[in-house]
Amino acid sequence: QDARLYEDWKWFRCPTLLEVLLEFPSVALPASLLLAQLPLLQPRYYSVSSAPARSPGQIHLTVAVLTYASEDGRGPLHYGVCSTWLARLRPGDTVPAFVRGAPSFRLPQAPDTPCILVGPGTGVAPFRSFWQQRLHLLEAGGGPLGPMVLVFGCRAPALDHIYRHEMEEAQERGALSCVLTAFSREPGAPR
Repeated sequence: QDARLYEDWKWFRCPTLLEVLLEFPSVALPASLLLAQLPLLQPRYYSVSSAPARSPGQIHLTVAVLTYASEDGRGPLHYGVCSTWLARLRPGDTVPAFVRGAPSFRLPQAPDTPCILVGPGTGVAPFRSFWQQRLHLLEAGGGPLGPMVLVFGCRAPALDHIYRHEMEEAQERGALSCVLTAFSREPGAPR
């Protein structure tokens, strides 16, 4: 009856449609009406995290599997629709996908151009493809490379620093000249 109370409830609970229908059993919807009113699932966009020259015939994605509890962490567990589905795939499963180009987001033409990359969390994905491309150039005898500084931040290095070893290798081999890290949930350190 009170739209404001409903809004407060909705933002605190973050309910799924099923949870709304369970909470309000007096709402009896015919299945046909429900299906006709549900919006189509929108595509999810992920950055490609591999260089074609280094991984021909493959596309790597960096995806964080989303899970969260509503009600200040005390409510039911909710799952990201696409990330959870991707995490449950088995080798050989088919994934409907398309590639959406971003022609202005790429490495400079000249490999000696200095670059500063800032990638928080899974936002590091496209930069992984950049350092992979530079590793490929080094392996192919290409040279000289300009400085490439990567600023990477995540919550906890033990959980979220998923490309740590690759970053270290890229730095050792000269594809990255410097890696600066920031962790917001480091035990014993202020945020």
